[in-house]
Amino acid sequence: MQFGFKLRGLLIKTLVFLSMAVVAVVSVRFVEPVFAPLIVFMLAVLVFVLNRVINRRLGNMWGRELLSVGSSYVIYEKGIYVKPMDIFYPWYELKTVTNSINSVTLIFNDGTEIALPNDVGVKLRGFVPGIE
Repeated sequence: MQFGFKLRGLLIKTLVFLSMAVVAVVSVRFVEPVFAPLIVFMLAVLVFVLNRVINRRLGNMWGRELLSVGSSYVIYEKGIYVKPMDIFYPWYELKTVTNSINSVTLIFNDGTEIALPNDVGVKLRGFVPGIE
């Protein structure tokens, strides 16, 4: 189990943007007042660009998106993301796969069970170890 996309993004962005704000305040204080609006504008542009870069980087760390199951789960090459809890379960933490008539249940090391419809299990063959 790993922290999800939203929490990681929030932590990284908070650290980056707070340090940028401190640098901006210090630089505005020690330069001529004419350059203060320019520094604030440059900071705003930098925040926008860094936000996009961080989002793209975080989005690519789990591989490409294979399948979205309703509004609760997104299945990536490297694991499954549970949206409501903002938690990512990588495939290497998968302990057991149980196939039943109408669902496929994934059981992870920490005891979490995720039940997916059988048609989703068919689409995941070859990507998820244990699904046949």
